[in-house]
Amino acid sequence: MHSTSTCDQAEEASLLGHADQRNRNCVVSDESKAVPVSFLASSALHMTAASSVWAVASLFCEDADHCQGEETRRYAASVATATALANAAGLLTLGYMKRVVHWDVRVGLVIWLLCRAVGALGVVVGASDNLLHFTLNVIYVQATSPETISMLMGSSLACYMVGMALAPLSAGWLPSVEWTFFVAIGLFIIAIVYVLLVVSGTVREPQVHSATASLSSETTTIRKACTSRLAEILSPAGFFYEYPGTILFGLSLLLYNMVQGYMINLVFIFTSLQFGFSPANNGSLLSLIAVTAAGYLIFSSFVVPKVLSLAGRTPTRQDTQPRLFDLGAAVLSILSQVAAALFLSQSQQVYLAASLLAVGLATPSFVKSFVVVQFEAKSRVVAALALMETTGGLLSPVVLGPWQANHPDGSAFYVAAVILGVSVCCLVAGGCVRHS
Repeated sequence: MHSTSTCDQAEEASLLGHADQRNRNCVVSDESKAVPVSFLASSALHMTAASSVWAVASLFCEDADHCQGEETRRYAASVATATALANAAGLLTLGYMKRVVHWDVRVGLVIWLLCRAVGALGVVVGASDNLLHFTLNVIYVQATSPETISMLMGSSLACYMVGMALAPLSAGWLPSVEWTFFVAIGLFIIAIVYVLLVVSGTVREPQVHSATASLSSETTTIRKACTSRLAEILSPAGFFYEYPGTILFGLSLLLYNMVQGYMINLVFIFTSLQFGFSPANNGSLLSLIAVTAAGYLIFSSFVVPKVLSLAGRTPTRQDTQPRLFDLGAAVLSILSQVAAALFLSQSQQVYLAASLLAVGLATPSFVKSFVVVQFEAKSRVVAALALMETTGGLLSPVVLGPWQANHPDGSAFYVAAVILGVSVCCLVAGGCVRHS
């Protein structure tokens, strides 16, 4: 009798355990609640993407569809300047945003959304998009497993691409260009309300006291105000000082974003000037890029792991194979952009090149997933990589913008291909160093 009772209790406990596990699986985690913010923000941003480029062209060109001579140079230079200012704002505020996010991540998201909403009106330059991804990634890296972190980052970027795809198509149904800006502001307001009502504001991460951090706190009191501000801006770079083996990943992201930070504008300006693309044409091109990128992210983040699991090739928790998969996917993504840059020279190749370009948009997600899971202070890793991304974004219009302004024949894409090639080399070398 006693044995039977024990078995019954064990069976009951097992059933309760399975029930608890199913209940936990049904509960939406705090980290995953932030994913829709990516879609809402992207939809608001890209609602005005194609119309903004056309609006700038109408300011500098007598015929916005056919810019000529000096008009071409001024048009390209103005877009490059605006992009550089936006990325400079992102770089200067990253250190301060890191503090705000650790205090309450919702405040960081709301600040970014408000800046971009005002930027849509043209009153101020909006904050860099990298700050949005940085803030969201700080939330995602709180997940318990490397696989979940990778999935959340991939899902978030995929949602961002879906918003990028749907917004230009939706803008085409609006009665006028002005309506796109009003709809964008409305979407920003919805995103802000969602953040305040749904997203958790706490960041759960162990405090890591490093030598450089303590040195910084001791010397801050004797620095001048300007030096302190500079130290705050560059504070995320302290991670690379402590872990020099990761600098190659940072350089890879810097070089990647030196191209990617201006690539969409580069394509839009090129197609508008060389092939007479209208806002509707460029909107369709942007939607193609976004749909392809979202499909690639969903395939690599969900389908491939599922297939490997069904095939019995899922590695153990101690194995480095999942992280090596992220590294391989990142290399493939950058190489696809190299191919895209080489194809973007003739009108009949534009859509093929745009599809290849789209695959490359997933690169930051894979690189961050590969690096972040190797450290406990994950938000510091995210901040350091975001600093390199933002720096690359700041350099992108400075490097590619003037080149396109002075050489509108498409040779800027060959310059982009060379930069991306060096980025791949840094990424592969970094992977070899970490696993040697």
